[in-house]
Amino acid sequence: MASGESDTRWVGLVLEQVVAEATPAAWGFQNQTDIVTLGSGDRVVLQRYRRPEDAEYRLEVMGALRNSAAAAGIAISKVRAFDLDAHPAWIIFDALPGVPVPEVDGGLEGPRFPALAHAMGEMLAAFRELPIDGLEVDRSWADPARLAARAEEWAAARQGLDDPERATLAGELALVRKLFRGRPVVLAHGDFSPVNILSDGRALTGLVDFESVRLADPLFDVAWWEWSVSFSSPAVLEAAWPEFLDGAGIDANEPDLFRRIRSLQLLRMLELLAGDSLGPGVRRTVAERLHTLLRRQAP
Repeated sequence: MASGESDTRWVGLVLEQVVAEATPAAWGFQNQTDIVTLGSGDRVVLQRYRRPEDAEYRLEVMGALRNSAAAAGIAISKVRAFDLDAHPAWIIFDALPGVPVPEVDGGLEGPRFPALAHAMGEMLAAFRELPIDGLEVDRSWADPARLAARAEEWAAARQGLDDPERATLAGELALVRKLFRGRPVVLAHGDFSPVNILSDGRALTGLVDFESVRLADPLFDVAWWEWSVSFSSPAVLEAAWPEFLDGAGIDANEPDLFRRIRSLQLLRMLELLAGDSLGPGVRRTVAERLHTLLRRQAP
């Protein structure tokens, strides 16, 4: 059975075990993910990648960060098997305990979410301090001037913006160098959102998806977490946002905080839309959110 097919029985052959059950994961938007239960009762995750370079980068990052992350209280899965030359490339790794935070006890609307938001902030604070010795991390967001130049290319290639939106975007891009000049860069997860953080309902049990790890402004992951949670009701973000910032050690009164968050969200959406990592449905969602943000008055 070829690894690109929906049948996952071949996973048992790779791991020399019987596959008892396989269920497509409800989370994740860049790659195809299945939760596979083996005859032994163990669970593994099979992930098949739209782009083989993402699989290779993920392997490098997981291998480099796993031990130091564990020492910092962040669980990262152990890789069981992989084939980067398959079509599509795939990785099998141990399933961590817990479920994505949106599946915990009422999800983001549930009573536990503010406390989990604080814990996610603490996880982020620990993650950005992890050592990266020997890891070739994406540095494309580490230099504001280079980032601004790339953003101008992404914006020029973006179709479907009306004249007011394009004028607003030009104004935002003109501020990038000023907003981020002289600020530190840290290790950023790149897709730090509740769907990529696991929990058992009481505590966080793991962090997943490492294809977008990079060096970036300390607010990069903060901005993307806010972007992700903002798809819920305003009341959810109102309750969780202060908790998340506090856990992450971010001063809610930091000058230009929301201008930087808005800028990072715009830049990340432009980057995603300029690339080829999104499926059609997610691409439409990101494009719609880009339009919404450009029509919203800056703080």
